[in-house]
Amino acid sequence: MLLRYRMITLGAGALLAFAAHAASPAPTVLHAVRFDVSEPMRDIIRNLPRNYGTENEGTVIPNIFIKPQSPANAWTVPDYSGVQRAPTGTPAPTLGLAFNAIGNPTACGGCIPPDTNGDVSDQHYIQWVNSKWAVYDKSTGAVIQAPTAGNSFFAGFGGKCQTTNSGDPIALWDAQAKRWVMSQFVTSAPFAQCVAVSTTSDPLGTYYRYEFNWPNFGDYPHMGIWTEENHRQNAYLLTTHEFQTSPQAFLGAAMIAMERDKMLVGDPTAAMVRFPGFDAYGVQAIHLSGLKEAPGGTCPTFVHFDFSASNYRFWDMCLDWTTPANSTISAPNTVASSSFFPFFDSIPQLNAASADLDSFGSNTMYRATARAFSKDAPTRISLVINHVVQGSALNAGVKWLHFNLQPAVEPVGVTDRIFGDGYEGTPLPTVVPQTVMTKTLLDEGTYAIADGQNRWMGGIAIDANQNIGLGFSKSSATINPQIMYTARKATDAPGTMRDEQTCTAGIANGSQTDAAGRWGDYSSMSVDPVDQCTFYFTTEYYATSSARNFSTRVCTFKFPDCGTPDFLLVNESPKRVEVCSATAAGDPTWTVRAGVLNGFTGPVTLTEVGIPGGTSASFSANPIAAPGSSVVTLVNGASIAAGEYTFSVDGVSGPLTRSASMSLGVSTAAAGAPTLTSPANNATGIKILPTLSWAAVAGALDYTVQVASDAGFANIVASATVSTTSWKVSTALNQSTQYFWRVTPNNYCGTGTTSTVFAFTTGVIGQCPSGTTLTSLFSDNFQSGTNGWTTAGTGASNWGQVTAPANTGLSTTVWGIINNETTSDRGLISPTINIPGSAAEVYLTYETYHSFETDGPTGCWDNGTIDIKAGAGAFTYVENSRLFTDPYDGLVSAGEANAGALGWCHAPSPVPTSPRVSVVDLEGYAGQSVQLRFRAVTDSNTAAPSPNGFYIDNLKVETCQPTP
Repeated sequence: MLLRYRMITLGAGALLAFAAHAASPAPTVLHAVRFDVSEPMRDIIRNLPRNYGTENEGTVIPNIFIKPQSPANAWTVPDYSGVQRAPTGTPAPTLGLAFNAIGNPTACGGCIPPDTNGDVSDQHYIQWVNSKWAVYDKSTGAVIQAPTAGNSFFAGFGGKCQTTNSGDPIALWDAQAKRWVMSQFVTSAPFAQCVAVSTTSDPLGTYYRYEFNWPNFGDYPHMGIWTEENHRQNAYLLTTHEFQTSPQAFLGAAMIAMERDKMLVGDPTAAMVRFPGFDAYGVQAIHLSGLKEAPGGTCPTFVHFDFSASNYRFWDMCLDWTTPANSTISAPNTVASSSFFPFFDSIPQLNAASADLDSFGSNTMYRATARAFSKDAPTRISLVINHVVQGSALNAGVKWLHFNLQPAVEPVGVTDRIFGDGYEGTPLPTVVPQTVMTKTLLDEGTYAIADGQNRWMGGIAIDANQNIGLGFSKSSATINPQIMYTARKATDAPGTMRDEQTCTAGIANGSQTDAAGRWGDYSSMSVDPVDQCTFYFTTEYYATSSARNFSTRVCTFKFPDCGTPDFLLVNESPKRVEVCSATAAGDPTWTVRAGVLNGFTGPVTLTEVGIPGGTSASFSANPIAAPGSSVVTLVNGASIAAGEYTFSVDGVSGPLTRSASMSLGVSTAAAGAPTLTSPANNATGIKILPTLSWAAVAGALDYTVQVASDAGFANIVASATVSTTSWKVSTALNQSTQYFWRVTPNNYCGTGTTSTVFAFTTGVIGQCPSGTTLTSLFSDNFQSGTNGWTTAGTGASNWGQVTAPANTGLSTTVWGIINNETTSDRGLISPTINIPGSAAEVYLTYETYHSFETDGPTGCWDNGTIDIKAGAGAFTYVENSRLFTDPYDGLVSAGEANAGALGWCHAPSPVPTSPRVSVVDLEGYAGQSVQLRFRAVTDSNTAAPSPNGFYIDNLKVETCQPTP
């Protein structure tokens, strides 16, 4: 079941409205409308009235999902080549402590979802689900404070923070200040974020309490902590998703900072800086964990993905707590990644076919966890994030990323000034300017083992040795939802996680049977602030199947050698170098640095591995006195034969061996002019989607092909850069029109010599070239029975011969299928059609109507496509480049059987009064026996307005045969 009835899709107009925030708007500056210092929590809890904070018990906690509809790059197809589909053979660390935490009915009497959230301090672990929080001994899991109402933090405070217990909780440990930060929202006017900051490290002691109000409902709030050595931009960061409540409308995400250092000392004048209105549903504030602060002056940062461009957007909020209104937020700066597509579908469970689970494909998952290191470490600030993506055409996987955040200007001569109470004391003697960090993607992967399971609802963090821990839920129609985790060491192969371990072996024996499908809405991964190595992960599971009696669990694991001195070899310069021998000023060089962790010192001896023949490596320093760097020169590297080369440098110190990889591309000279081969110069009767071919040129790496309507190429109508020696024009040209084309080779020496210009003139669709005659191979008007046509597939209503529905432009008897409202994948298969080897051109022509459930203006949920099979082979998808007319009109969304491909779903406008004619190019099938398959794929809910479905009539296959 797809749960899109709770989703809002943003159209292009909304996105354009949000674009006004690309430049920094003026912030809204707020202050708490209510403040006090609480009594000790242990006393408050002791005196709470019975049933305190139970108003949401038994409910489905509301949430509003936004599925982004990007206006750009709408035809992105996921790249599954980099997905981790197989185990590595090396297990993740073994499970350490594991204990059950808050579950229903204790949690909230039957509410869902739990919003499982928690963090670990020097002594305790606090978990907060939607309505209850509890304190545990972090070493044993023993209960220190039994579950109590979330709004107990605000008992006696007054206002809605006291009287409502709305959930979406946040429990954070501020490791620098050694304080607990606890927060939840208010969901009715006056809308508020309620924040409690402990006055000591005791979670059951007193709290400074703040209520911040704003005009709109701020859904799905998440917090992070930011501290920097200068102490002038310290903040508690917050993101919310703002909605107008009547009528319901998404107003954009808000990025917010609260004045941390004043809140730590109970100053009621603490300011809140708020920037609303961003098209970034699911954006996260970067949460800086651990004991090391960010470099002085660095601005706190927010992050989210943009799937339309397969990149990650970062916003830098530079804070001025002296004059908060002077704070600014940057336009988004982006870092590219491998292609991905969010998993917007729902997650199935064993024995719960009507109760699939939310996947949260629109969100960067909580928390976006960062860890600062010293200047000499491999990274200055490591940031790890995760979100759910298509791991295959049908299954969800967890995409994880590791970024390095480096300040553009590193402060010089400024030292930390952290006092025993953990907050800012006297000002630093040197004022460090505000600094925006440079963001670099170090590593990424998608954990989606090819076992038919879905992995989602992840939590991620990084330890003191730059090892990464990743927890998640796993489920499918064959298993109950399980709590799993995986991990990777900093020295593991790029893009891989170790083999997953389970936290719920033998105890997760149930599925959630409630049809609401709520799951999550988030999980939490933290790292012990004492050893900086032990990962704590918490999320939900079901011990037995029920509608709402979830359980939650806390699981720990660590790498045994975490915390020991270590080093990594880091590419300080780009790891790839491209050289043109003809213009090279010298041999290629790379700079490698021995970045150190946990106090590592000592010599690191460098050795080259796998360098190209005829070259040698020299080092400006060898061994490196770690921490330190060396320039690696590949002697004669600019003089070797043209080609692609990879090698590495190993660094050895005692028992430790670390490696850095490099790559080199070499061209010796610019490439010469290609010779154009087909179509011949001045050829006529050329197809409107022609294939252009040319001879290979020595030294060319790729070719830029251009088609223009004029010989001077002032009006280029189609172009592409390809690595092959042919290109099928992807944009249909006009019929009976002269065009000009040329090809230019490229390599590392730049643009080569352009070919001579050829001309051709297009013909008329279906009209045969000179010297050939149009011959019919197969035709059927569907008025005299099935005639060898068959149907195949699974699901609901099947293809059949029916009277053409009204308002389709068709008439009489046609083959057709409705837009099913249950999951189906139905094909209409033609009889075998024999195409003679002498065929010069082959065309499929038919009349059609198609209309399915759409996903915004450029996407399809339900959809139709066409396939072809040659001989005994399998059916293959007919690409858009073969459709002379009636091209596909939408990208098929995640979860469908042909997700990521183009398909038909959008109804014609205006209503057709005559048939739409589709002409398909069957070039390349001469001499083969083929079958056609018209395919209709639907999911388990909405159909398009009537008339809907897929209908065909008056089909024929014709060929251009040589004239006798």
